[in-house]
Amino acid sequence: MKNYLYRLSLLAFVIFLFFPQIAKTQQPIELKWASPYPVGHPSYVMAVEFIDLIHKHTNNKIKISHFPAEQLGKAKDLLIICSQGIADIAQIHITYFAGQLPLNNVAQLPFYITASEGSKIYRTLIARSPEIQQEFAKYGVKALEGHTTMQYEVATIKKPVHRVEDLKGLKLKTAGGMYDKIARRYGIIPVSIAAAETYEAMQRGIVEGCVFNFPSIRSYRLNDHIKYITNGMKCGGYPGAVIFNQKKWEKITPELQQGILKAAEEAGRRWGIYWDEMLVETIKEFSKQGIQIYNIPAQDRTKWDAPLKGIEEEYIKDLEKKNLPGRKVFNDFMKIVNEVIK
Repeated sequence: MKNYLYRLSLLAFVIFLFFPQIAKTQQPIELKWASPYPVGHPSYVMAVEFIDLIHKHTNNKIKISHFPAEQLGKAKDLLIICSQGIADIAQIHITYFAGQLPLNNVAQLPFYITASEGSKIYRTLIARSPEIQQEFAKYGVKALEGHTTMQYEVATIKKPVHRVEDLKGLKLKTAGGMYDKIARRYGIIPVSIAAAETYEAMQRGIVEGCVFNFPSIRSYRLNDHIKYITNGMKCGGYPGAVIFNQKKWEKITPELQQGILKAAEEAGRRWGIYWDEMLVETIKEFSKQGIQIYNIPAQDRTKWDAPLKGIEEEYIKDLEKKNLPGRKVFNDFMKIVNEVIK
């Protein structure tokens, strides 16, 4: 009897000692996802879908808390916020980090049209290019996927744009960097204004319109002011990426890593398709609203593309001045462009 009680006590002690550890291993790993996008923005919607896919492919062994609308930090700080582990995962605007991620900005260049094309090109470049991967690794983060919008268009308040010559002298909100270089080639006067401030800038007459894509114009309600918009220009695509803190990544089991990567692959494919679907919806909506959409005729494509000739050399030279392999990355980019767009 004493022996039985001794064994029972020993078993109880072992359970008491190890149960917290067993329970702990069964608890999901909690991660924080930081996003600059407000609720309802297309990229917010895709973040929610991405998070759901991670939950699905890790069998809920990972639980993600979503912090949209710059709750964990300003958009311009999210690379560092993820690097420091304040957020485990972050959505970043690649263009906001032209100084830190200059090679990645190749995805802005006007060598694709749709978001599906651009997203596949950029996603493939991230997977294949050691230079692109090293740029992220330098900041202690891993890129899970990359995506782009469709090419930007010209939207105006008072003046319709039906010819290349109509663009000359227009003061338009642009996104800076390469977008300004593209705009200047058309004779546009670029005005650097944050997207969130563009509505008021139009209202006050500071700008005559913007260089933006259809869904984003709707997201920021700029269609309240816009009367005319082109369809078919190549004013640059807008790249983004989802990054993961490298130290946190290394603490996750290979099984869970694979689940996250599977979710990233699915979300990455869906991201471009979603933007293209929104383009179709937005064109219909704008047409009903009375906005005049000018579809660039196929026979005029050469004329509209002519100002862009050699734009890649500006990107390459800017990087080579910093002793960065701009030409190699551009050549890798174009190889993928030619694979995707046949």
